[in-house]
Amino acid sequence: MAEVAVLGATGFVGSAVVEALTRRGAGVRHVRAPRLTTSARTAEAVLRAVHHGAAASVVDALSDRLRGVDAVVNAAGLATASSVATDALYGANALLPAFVTAAVSGLEGAPRFVHVSSAAVQGRAVRLDESPVTRPFSAYSHSKALGEAVVGPAGTVFRPTSVHGAGRPTTALLRRLVSSPIASVAGEGASPTPQVQVVNVGDAIAFVTLTGDPPPRFVLQPAEDLTVAGLVRLLGGREPRHVPEGLARAVVRVGFGLGGRSPRLAGPARRLEMLWFGQGQERGWLAGRWRPPAGPEGWRELW
Repeated sequence: MAEVAVLGATGFVGSAVVEALTRRGAGVRHVRAPRLTTSARTAEAVLRAVHHGAAASVVDALSDRLRGVDAVVNAAGLATASSVATDALYGANALLPAFVTAAVSGLEGAPRFVHVSSAAVQGRAVRLDESPVTRPFSAYSHSKALGEAVVGPAGTVFRPTSVHGAGRPTTALLRRLVSSPIASVAGEGASPTPQVQVVNVGDAIAFVTLTGDPPPRFVLQPAEDLTVAGLVRLLGGREPRHVPEGLARAVVRVGFGLGGRSPRLAGPARRLEMLWFGQGQERGWLAGRWRPPAGPEGWRELW
């Protein structure tokens, strides 16, 4: 039986990973992630911090906790998408991955390392993909992009898209939006939207961790085949209002313009853009290899 160490095992995504690993017959070792802060805002500065001062003792302590496992999953981090650029945000999402990478690199047996990032690192790209290209648009997405950069080829970077589950504030917000009389989409609303259920994300990460096939450097969570209008119909039980596409784009441009002046507005502007326009994605490595355990009925159970 494979033994997998999971950092962030009690968190939103981490707990789903633990459940999926257990279902798949793996043993799970819960590893508490150290609370870190950093003023570093570049990959080079983050990597320097790993080799500075008392950092060696943190790496050694992590190595001790990870020794003997077959794989390591880092599901720890801060997931507040509208965060301002705090040292705690960059400590959790950029510095911690660097520490875990250093700890894993020092272990015998070369355990597989899966780092849980976010598709937000590709920002407003027309289509999400499994390339190293990142286009961060907020403090959160920038901190996650730095986390990917410091992991480098030492591990597999897993990119969940917009993850939802019971008890998550963003899920409650989505429920209020699609259930309200003002629920709307741009144009016909036929654009795909990358909204996914946390149970599927947890299982996909478990699959990547345990599969006998060596995963690529980047793995994108597969879509659940929803459109922006279909999401409102499925979850809100109503036909959305259809905003003229030109007007919707103008509103989004204004929102991002304001977000450029006030970082706190970048997150809400992006959420509105996603609600109206969604985002496409390329067919990734998991397509044809993995099947999600939860279908459309899983969404209804969240409501």
